[in-house]
Amino acid sequence: MPGITRVTRVKATPERVFEAITTAQGISKWWTRDVQLDSAVGGVGEFAFFERKVVTKVRIDALQPPRRVAWTTLESNAPGGWRGTTIMFDLRADGGETVISFAHRGFKEANEGFERVTSGWAYYLESLKQFLETGQGTPR
Repeated sequence: MPGITRVTRVKATPERVFEAITTAQGISKWWTRDVQLDSAVGGVGEFAFFERKVVTKVRIDALQPPRRVAWTTLESNAPGGWRGTTIMFDLRADGGETVISFAHRGFKEANEGFERVTSGWAYYLESLKQFLETGQGTPR
């Protein structure tokens, strides 16, 4: 099954990165402004884009501060077939920076929708980096 993996270095502590990806306030600064998130294992997150034309719901599977965040997609009308896919952020401190190892796995096929998701994550992970390093991300 196709998947997306990316590694990004940011000039921020793992604790700051963890907060940015596990709280509604943090996610609203780099991914989407329309976010609802129960920040507990077993909780649900909802991320909406383009005036709620695209909505994705996830279950929080793992929260291991400040090392790991994992979600499973419960529902989504996003391109690429997100339902049942898993999203994971692994964080590691390295010389005053944090290395973010990102993975979005479980797509049924590498089609045009999958390519859009791949490009989308490249954009949003750069937005996360900008937010953590400058205070200004580019959420949609």
